[in-house]
Amino acid sequence: MQLKVPSAMDGNMIAVIDGKNALVESDINRNKKRSPAWDHFEKLPTLSKNEGKAKCIHCDSVFSATPRSGTSHLKRHMERCVKRTALDIQPISMDFGFNDFEGSGPSIKLGKRVSKVWHEYELFPAPNMNDAKAKCKHCKLVLSAASKNGTSHLKRHLDKCSKRVTLTGNIDQYFLCNEKLVEGNDFNKLPKDGSATSSLKPLSTIGGNLAEGSKLMENGQVDQDELQRYISICIIKGAHPFSFVEERGFRSMMSKAYPQFKPFSRAIVRKELFSMYLKERDNIKEILAKAPGRICLTVGNWRARDTKDEYICVTTQFIDEHWRLLRRVLCFKSLAPPYDGTYIADELACLSSQYNIECKTFTITVDEASYDKSTVSSIKRGLLTKKASVSGGSFFQVNCYAHILNFLAQSSLKLVDDIVDRIRELVKYVNKSPLQRKKFFDLAERTFELQARKRLSLDVMLRWNSTYKLIDRTIYYKSVFKHLLESKQELSSLALSKEEWQKLSIIHKFLRVLYDVTHLLSATNGPTANLFLKGMLMVHCRMMEIAKGPNLFLAHAVQAMQVKFNDFWCENNLILSCAAILDPRYKVKFVEYCYMKLFGPANFEDRVSKVVNTLYCLFAEYKRQSLHFSSPAVGSSSVNTNFVGGDDEGDMFGDYDQFLSSTSRSQGNKSELDLYLEELSYDLNSELDVLEFWSRSSMRYPTLSFMARDILSIPVFTVNSKEAFSFGNKTLSSVQSSIMPETLQALLCLQDWLGAEDNSDDQTVTAEDPSGSSEDAEYDNDDDDSVLTDSF
Repeated sequence: MQLKVPSAMDGNMIAVIDGKNALVESDINRNKKRSPAWDHFEKLPTLSKNEGKAKCIHCDSVFSATPRSGTSHLKRHMERCVKRTALDIQPISMDFGFNDFEGSGPSIKLGKRVSKVWHEYELFPAPNMNDAKAKCKHCKLVLSAASKNGTSHLKRHLDKCSKRVTLTGNIDQYFLCNEKLVEGNDFNKLPKDGSATSSLKPLSTIGGNLAEGSKLMENGQVDQDELQRYISICIIKGAHPFSFVEERGFRSMMSKAYPQFKPFSRAIVRKELFSMYLKERDNIKEILAKAPGRICLTVGNWRARDTKDEYICVTTQFIDEHWRLLRRVLCFKSLAPPYDGTYIADELACLSSQYNIECKTFTITVDEASYDKSTVSSIKRGLLTKKASVSGGSFFQVNCYAHILNFLAQSSLKLVDDIVDRIRELVKYVNKSPLQRKKFFDLAERTFELQARKRLSLDVMLRWNSTYKLIDRTIYYKSVFKHLLESKQELSSLALSKEEWQKLSIIHKFLRVLYDVTHLLSATNGPTANLFLKGMLMVHCRMMEIAKGPNLFLAHAVQAMQVKFNDFWCENNLILSCAAILDPRYKVKFVEYCYMKLFGPANFEDRVSKVVNTLYCLFAEYKRQSLHFSSPAVGSSSVNTNFVGGDDEGDMFGDYDQFLSSTSRSQGNKSELDLYLEELSYDLNSELDVLEFWSRSSMRYPTLSFMARDILSIPVFTVNSKEAFSFGNKTLSSVQSSIMPETLQALLCLQDWLGAEDNSDDQTVTAEDPSGSSEDAEYDNDDDDSVLTDSF
C-alpha cells in the first residue's frame, strides 16, 4: 500500500507502508531493484538530493551518493575494501582467473575479480583504510594501498620495477602456471596459508634472471653508462647508423622498456666507439705480444666508390699458444697520394712499430692486382731486418692465390659470354611471372622427374661464383630448357646448339674446381698453408685435362692461364711445399706425387729434393734459435749418466723422461725432422686437424712444432670468402665513403675485434671482410654464400 504524503525535502518522495505497518520514505522515480551495494553503505542525511553522501560501514570512507553518480563506484570500493575483506576473508586468498574467495567466513561471490597487481604485493591493513600500505614482493618498496588511490600507481611501479624482469612487461601475461590448475574450481585444494599463487611463477624465474650478474644492474638500478655502452656495441656490431639512437621509434621503444632511460645523441655513440677502439687495440697488442711464434701479414687496397680515395687494410694471422689460428684486422687507413711503394712501406713500418711486431714478422701476403714489384720491394726493405728474418728473407713475400683463381675464372667465362647472355634471357622468361615459374618447375618434376629444389635466379656479374651457379642450374635443367626452346616459337633466337651445350658443360666442369679450391682456401674456419699444394694440383690437373681433350676451343686460353699459373708457382712453391710436408697426411710422398703431376716423371725429383733441402735448412735455423734461447742442459744432446731421482717423498722416477729423450736423440743421431718423416703417414683423405696434431706432438717434437707453427700460419689469400669471388678492385660503399677516415678505421677494426670475441669459443677465429660491399645480392639459400650489405 502506497500513500502519497508531502515531504519537506522533496516533493517526489512517497510514504510506503511495509509489512510491519511502518511508514518508510521512498523515491517515487526508483523503478530498479535496490543495489546490493547499499548493504555495505549508510546514507548520510543532507539538505539536498544532489549532495547525497554514503559512508562505508566497514572503513567509514565517505562517497558520493547522488542519483547521477550511481553505485558502480560503491561496488568497486566494496570489492577492495580492506576492512571488509579482512572481516570476511582471513587470510586474503586471491587466485588468478577466479571470482570466488574462500576463507574462515562465509563464501562471497564478487561481481569483479580483484586486480592482479595484488599477486605481487604484500598488503598491510590499517585501522584507517587510508593508511593501508602495500609492499612490492620484488624490490620491497612500500606504497600506499588506500582505496581512494586505486591500483594504477601499483601497476606503474610493476612496469618499471628493476627487480621484476619480464619478457613482455604486460601484467596480464606476467604469470605462467607451472603446475596444473585447480580442478573443478575447488578452492579447498588451495594452500591453507593464504598463498593461492604458490603454483604461479613470474617469467623472470624461467631460464634464470635475465639481469642477474650483469654489469647493467647495480643496487637494483640500471647503470645508464653501461646501458649506453651496450647500445653502442649493438649499433657497431650490427653496422647501424649512429643516428639510430636519435630516431623516434628507438627512443619510444626504450622508454617503454625502461621508463628511466635517458636518451642520448649520436655523439655519445661516437665517443663510445673511440673509447672501445683504444681499449681493444691495447688488447690486440697484448695478444700479439703473447704470440709464441711469428706473425704473418696480409696487405690489400680498397677504393671508395664515390670519392675514389685509397685505403689500405692490414691484417695479421698467427697461431696462438693454444694452437688456434687467429686473424685480426690491424688497420684500415686512408692513404694520401701519391700511392707509391715507399709511402706504403713507411705506413707498414709505422704500424709494425706501433704493435711491436717488427721483429716477429714472418711473411707478408700481397695482391698482385694492387701492387707492382717495385712497391713490394719497398715494403720488403721497410719491414725486413736481418736480425729478425728467416733464411735471409727468402720467403718473406707471398702472393695472393685468389687473384690467380679469379683470373682463371674470368678468362674461361669470356669464352662463353654469348651463351651466358642467352641463358640470362631464358631465366628472365621463366621468372616473368609466378605462374610461368610454376609451370616450369611442374614440368621438371612431372615430365623429366627432376627435383625442383634448385631455383633459377640471375647472377651478379661482378661475382663469378654466382655465374657459375647460374650455369650449374642451367645444366641441371638442360632437358627442361630444351623442351621449352622447342615448344616456344618466341624463344627460337635463344636456342643453344649441341656444340654450345658442350662448351657450357666444359666451362662448368672447370669452374667447379675453381669454386671448390676457393672455398677450401678462403673458408671462414681459417685454412692453414698445408692445403695450398692440394688445391694447386686440383686446378692444374683440370687445366691439363681440358687442354688435351677433343675440344680445342679452350686450348689458347689454357696456354695463357698456364703462364700466369707458373709465374705464381715459381715464386711461392718452396715455402708452401714445406707446409704440405708438415701435414702428417702428405709428407714427402705427396709432394713427390704432386710434382710428378705438375712437371712430369723426368723433372720432378730434383725439384722435390730442393724442397726437402729447404725444409732441413729451415729446421737447422730454428734449432739454432732454440739452442740460443735455451739453457745448456736442455739444449745438450749428450747423454747425462748422472741421473738422480727426486726427494724421498717425491717421484723417484721423475727424471725418466729426460733420460728417454736424451738416449733417443743419441741413437742413430736422428733429428726431430728425421723421426717425423719416418713415421707412417695418415690416410690421405682422413679428417685431421693439423693444428691439433702439432699441439699433441709439441712435447715430442719441440723444435719442429715451433717451426710448423710459423709455416702453417702463412695466408695464401688476402681476402676471405666474401671477396674471394669478386672481379675488379675492392670498393667501399657510398655510405662508408662519407665517414671520416679516423671514424671508419675505428669502426671497421672494432667490428672485426668484437666479432672475434663473439666466436672465442670456437677453435679458430677469423676476421670478417671490412668492406661491407653491397654489390652482391643473395643468389640462393642452399649454399653458404654470404650476402653483402652496406655497413651503415
